[in-house]
Amino acid sequence: MLLAIVGLTVISVVLFGLPLALVFERLQNEDASLRLEREAFEVSLGVSGDFALEPGRVDLPSPSAGIEYGIYDRDGSLVDGVGPPKADEVIMRALRNEIADVETPDLRVAAVPITQDQVVVGALRAAQSNVAGEARTAWILGTIGALALLVIGVGAVTGYVVSGRLARPVLSLRDAAVRLGDGDFTIEVPPSHVTEIDEAGAAVMATARRLDELVKRERMFSSDVSHQLRTPVAGLRAAIETELEFPREDSAEVLQEALVDLERLEKTIGELLAIARRRNDATQAISPDDLVQEVAGNWDKRFASVGRELVVSPHDETPPVRASRSMLIHTLDVLLDNALSHGEGEVQVRSQVGEEFVTLSVTDQGPGFSVVTGDSIPSSNAATAPGLGLPLAERLVEAMGGRLSVSRAGDQPRVDVVLKRADR
Repeated sequence: MLLAIVGLTVISVVLFGLPLALVFERLQNEDASLRLEREAFEVSLGVSGDFALEPGRVDLPSPSAGIEYGIYDRDGSLVDGVGPPKADEVIMRALRNEIADVETPDLRVAAVPITQDQVVVGALRAAQSNVAGEARTAWILGTIGALALLVIGVGAVTGYVVSGRLARPVLSLRDAAVRLGDGDFTIEVPPSHVTEIDEAGAAVMATARRLDELVKRERMFSSDVSHQLRTPVAGLRAAIETELEFPREDSAEVLQEALVDLERLEKTIGELLAIARRRNDATQAISPDDLVQEVAGNWDKRFASVGRELVVSPHDETPPVRASRSMLIHTLDVLLDNALSHGEGEVQVRSQVGEEFVTLSVTDQGPGFSVVTGDSIPSSNAATAPGLGLPLAERLVEAMGGRLSVSRAGDQPRVDVVLKRADR
């Protein structure tokens, strides 16, 4: 950009300055000729008409400004002063009552007629060296050249400032792109007030945010998968180990059970992938009672195997809620798994209906989260319960536009899933 600005300035100066210099030189020559003609005319006015009769009485001015004068009679002979002995073309033109001038490499010559009673009686020749005129022309051309260099210098400084102003945000954009390539998704591109550069910076920052969100989702997916698959994998392992320890007569039974567990694992992985990629429709109208009954049916045998009971207490005519079926199933799976693994006694799943929301509550008879984790868990922040899968449940509920809260963390802990009613 700097080279472009300087180059454009040079071209502009050349295209404008060169014709200007030629015009000034031409005007200088014409001005010098006019001044010489004017000097000759003024001197001719002081020459009497009978100068040819008494040449010695002609009083020519002494050479000034390098001008020398010569007087010629009607026949073209030099009468007095300095000049060629016989009239040349310039003098002959003056004898024909014309004002004439000519320029040679060394001299500038002008000739004017001398008249008496409106009759040409002679001619006055004025000659001046071109040194003075050339010096004046050189001074004018030098001034023009100096101004041209000044303009080019101003253009160079302007180009340096402008290119530097544009280069800084471009360099910042480049540095941000390099940091993004190194995995830094917190990049910020300062505004440059150049529309195109600011748009590029906004695009880079938007890309960084999308990549950051994608990486976070993938990391959360890894964590969610490890949590959600731990229980079914442990159940599958226990079933196989039990079969090896106490084999049944028909070994196909355990294979059928293992196949069912594997299908459930495959389904869980697919659902978690869909959740991680946000392909679930969280605006469906879902009957919470039917879904709770379905989830409870999957967990009845597990609770019965450890001598505990799972009780579902639905609300009369619970209205549908806005939720994602797979997200809500995984949320309830997390809460029931926590109650089974860390709680005690009977586990109850209840639904409560409000004007705008439906609340699904999971309660057990255990000592609470603080006994399990050794931490005091604020009821307003489910994510502070490490190891219980509540961060996963909280993300799922928030993705459905709901809220997960630990309303009671001590004895007989209670976790609420609050969802929006679909009929509101």
